Amino acid sequence: MYKENQEAYAVIKGTMPKVLKFRFKALCAQYGLKMSEVLEVLISEWVQADGPTSSFMTDTLDENRDNITDVKAYIPSFLKTRFKVLCAQREVMQRFILYNLIREWVERTHESNLP
Repeated sequence: MYKENQEAYAVIKGTMPKVLKFRFKALCAQYGLKMSEVLEVLISEWVQADGPTSSFMTDTLDENRDNITDVKAYIPSFLKTRFKVLCAQREVMQRFILYNLIREWVERTHESNLP
């Protein structure tokens, strides 16, 4: 998907606790999913829902660089633009939304054993 049409895709980056990234990566691998594809769906659903933030925890990301790592994904350029605009309108950082979308997905997937 991404490699077939690189111009239509853009990278999106965020930071999160290493433990969460590794759980996310492991669950994606367990279900044969690509992290970029999961993030594309999560971001798309968030944008379509008009960017809700009320269910998210506060931004408690530990700033200790030993405990956090980067996560990146390739999503459609138009979706990245819509995501960026909506984050700006909601006055939230993109990394905060990515962190919470991934955290919620990991919790939901781990509990249900279904992606």
